[in-house]
Amino acid sequence: MNNTLRNILAISIAILPVNILMIWYRLTQTENFSTVDMIVYPLLFGGGLSILILLLNKYLIKDTFKETFNSGKGIWYWDILAGFGLTAIYFALFFLERATLYQWIPNHNPPNTELIDTMMALANNPVLLFIWFGPVLWIGIALFEELSRVFLLKCLWNINKSKNWHMTAIFLASSLIGVAHLYQGTAGIISIGLKSVVMSFYFYKYRRLLPLIISHALYDGIQFAFFIMQFRI
Repeated sequence: MNNTLRNILAISIAILPVNILMIWYRLTQTENFSTVDMIVYPLLFGGGLSILILLLNKYLIKDTFKETFNSGKGIWYWDILAGFGLTAIYFALFFLERATLYQWIPNHNPPNTELIDTMMALANNPVLLFIWFGPVLWIGIALFEELSRVFLLKCLWNINKSKNWHMTAIFLASSLIGVAHLYQGTAGIISIGLKSVVMSFYFYKYRRLLPLIISHALYDGIQFAFFIMQFRI
């Protein structure tokens, strides 16, 4: 099997099915996820698919973890600082989008009651709170989504080495990631896509995975912590 086919196959196994399934579910199903679902599913699917990605990278793509996810030069404490910097960029985009994008494209979707129910349950249950802000946030969400993003980018980049194709791949990958969040409405799709472009360009330049994971976890975690505080009895 040649290099192009191996990379296309890897994307077809590890990336496309979960995104297509999520898009299909959000378009066709009306039943909300329960609080238990919101905790178990990220751990089950996020953790399982993270392992699948690592196995495909090693045995199908035939690259080491370092070659694919961490080939850039750097030290762990600089990665942490970079993660904080990317988090600041995330929030800068967040406030800018609320003042512009979300005003131009109002969200007509009904309120996300499953998210509200989850935050209410977490606010008053220390055990669930620990599980969510620990393994769910860092492994089931941040690690899985950033592994997926980087793996998709690397597989696309492996198909063609030209810089123009690498730039095109960033926008293709970010578009897919944005559309996978269609339940957040048109503005949400664009917002997620733009943030993905920023993260993808960072990885393109520095080739370090840890800053992406840290920034993703901090961005989601800070927002959740803020809203959960409002539901505490």
